[in-house]
Amino acid sequence: MTATLLAGCSVSALDLDQSGIDASAVTGSVTPAAEPSHSPTLPAGTAAMLHAMVSQMGEGLDGALPLSWADEENGVRGVISHIYDDGTCRRFVTTRESFDGISLYRGTACPSPEFGWQIQTFEAV
Repeated sequence: MTATLLAGCSVSALDLDQSGIDASAVTGSVTPAAEPSHSPTLPAGTAAMLHAMVSQMGEGLDGALPLSWADEENGVRGVISHIYDDGTCRRFVTTRESFDGISLYRGTACPSPEFGWQIQTFEAV
């Protein structure tokens, strides 16, 4: 008998005649999630590294490597050891030295009509 009474209470709370959502019963709000960014999150210093690489590419790469770069503002520096012509893009290998250690990275930079050279990929090796 108790099961029948409990079942009756739970069914009586449902309004089977309406199939819509009751908009008047708002208990809180959640802000929408931010749109995902398609650009990779790059570590500090990559802008300085890209600037050094692009300025050297204008003069040709013969005898330019290894190419040192530094970002004094963020305390990051490194050495670009390889730059490969990949059609319109350039693949590169660089070190990145900061307070948290020295890491080796591989990346790709491509020209953009709106923004100049942009790093498309940048990953630890």
